[in-house]
Amino acid sequence: VVLPTPVTAAEAARRLREGALGPGDQLQLADHGLWAPAVAWAAIDVPVPPPPRHAPEQMEMPAELAALSDATFEQLRWWLRDGGRTEGPFDGAALIRELEARRGGVVLVALAGGGCWFPREAVDRARHEAWRASAVSTGLTTHCQVCLEEIPVDAQTCPECAEPLSEMAPVPSAPRPRARVSNEPPVTGLRWLKEHWRPMVTLAAVGGLLGFGVALRHLAPERYQPPEMMPAGATAIEAACEDACWHGESCQMGRCVWQSPNDVGHVATKPEVDGPFELPADVTDVLPLDAERYAAANLRGIHVMNARTGGLLTTVSEAPQAQRMFRVGDTVYATSPRRIYVVTQDTVRVLKTIELGTSAHDLVVGASGQRVLASLPGAKAVAVIATDYHAEVARFFFGDDNVREVALDDTGSRALTTNGRIPLAGFSLPRALSQQGAMYAFDPSRLPSEQDRVRTALVGNPVDVILAPDNQSSFALLREEDAIVHLESQPSGAVRQEGRLATCRQPEKLELIRRGRRGLVRCNQGKAVEVIDLDGFALLKHIPLSVRATDAVVTPDGQQAILALPPDGEDKKGAIGVLDLSDYQLTLHEVEGKPQRVRITPDGRTAVVISEGARSVWVLR
Repeated sequence: VVLPTPVTAAEAARRLREGALGPGDQLQLADHGLWAPAVAWAAIDVPVPPPPRHAPEQMEMPAELAALSDATFEQLRWWLRDGGRTEGPFDGAALIRELEARRGGVVLVALAGGGCWFPREAVDRARHEAWRASAVSTGLTTHCQVCLEEIPVDAQTCPECAEPLSEMAPVPSAPRPRARVSNEPPVTGLRWLKEHWRPMVTLAAVGGLLGFGVALRHLAPERYQPPEMMPAGATAIEAACEDACWHGESCQMGRCVWQSPNDVGHVATKPEVDGPFELPADVTDVLPLDAERYAAANLRGIHVMNARTGGLLTTVSEAPQAQRMFRVGDTVYATSPRRIYVVTQDTVRVLKTIELGTSAHDLVVGASGQRVLASLPGAKAVAVIATDYHAEVARFFFGDDNVREVALDDTGSRALTTNGRIPLAGFSLPRALSQQGAMYAFDPSRLPSEQDRVRTALVGNPVDVILAPDNQSSFALLREEDAIVHLESQPSGAVRQEGRLATCRQPEKLELIRRGRRGLVRCNQGKAVEVIDLDGFALLKHIPLSVRATDAVVTPDGQQAILALPPDGEDKKGAIGVLDLSDYQLTLHEVEGKPQRVRITPDGRTAVVISEGARSVWVLR
């Protein structure tokens, strides 16, 4: 049945309920110029039968469907088949959204109540052609995708840039280009400006920048004055400081001043003393790890103790027969009879073992922290260890001399080692051995095969040596001669003695004080410590002591020196001395026991004083 005249949706629904009209009968709704089955109209609420399972497929939509307006298209109901699955029915707007969401695969569309399927491309082309026809009839304009000028929708070639528009046509079913109704005649006088406004703005910006620079140049004071020429006899201004400053110093008011690092300090003048804490019976060395822990080396391994209670925290049993411990960056090097254990400070575990074949006496870390020099008296050599992978990279041999003390400059290119030794308490060194004192200078940054070991005789048992940060001066202590020797490096690599200064009796240790370019000398039999001016090579201060100082350590900020003062004779009370290096005031703190060695943390705010005889330790803060 085909209704001869258009009807409203309500009239069509009434006839369907009365049976005067079937779901498949053709009808035309008012305001819509399309004859379609009753079930195809979304405005008529009737059940929609499923689409035909084996309906034929057509590549193009019929002319009456292809020419639908937007309003009519949205009033129709459609089925959608994606692969083997059929979905719907959808109204026209919902169908467009579904097609936009399904960009991949084969999608077919069928009109509800129709007899065939159409590919999605046919629907896209039909909608695009319908929109173009509507746009042409209403006078809409769009923009050229090349020159962005307004052009008619039905134009085949852009009238502004002459580019063909067929290749630039928007993809069907893509968002429609912006269009607007243009009823006003175009203004021909503005056409050139509309085409060339971008280069004009660029040229105006560049011209404004150049003009601004020219204006500033003309406003500058004395802009037309010729440059003043330096007189022929004038000399360049000399540097503020006559001598080159050391590493870590800065030139201030004509003199070099050492700049203390921000993260270092010293203990209090009246420090808080915790202890004594008991140590293992076979302890050989103690090293503070931080303000809360210290490590004790013994034959069974390394014990990590609580610095406030002295209680045992953990034991590193993988490092047996540990003897001395040295801090190397974030790790601790623990020496043993034939090897060095590399122990991490945070987790306290053995990271690696460095095989040396003999015992190491002294370890010195370079300023950069990349190299460590280990003296090997048994092998008569010095080993160079790389700290990035903890392995020996070179070994320097020194003939028949059992070298012990090692010094390294801040650049890492100059090192000194001596064969002096400190005899056991109560014994004296044979004169024949003191006459055989020697010092060697070498470059640890070069291969041993590329350089000679230059031997410099130092009669008098050189027990300690330091290198000044200027990489030129060095100072050595002669224990049997009661003197300190000033040495200068030569271009050949050797060292030359420049002078000798008398000290207190039996000097045994020399500490560098970077603040003020000074040195601290600790004397054994002389029962004193002395401060030496390294620049002028003169005695600054002699500080007598009532007992022998067995150890002296300078804090990293150069403000204090901590002394270990064990009792003499039958006195059971020893003392820990805190020496202020600015006014040389000595403060003593009595303790029950025999303090003998001092170790400090890298920040200098915590110190550990060791009593080897009583096997105990004190912690200073």
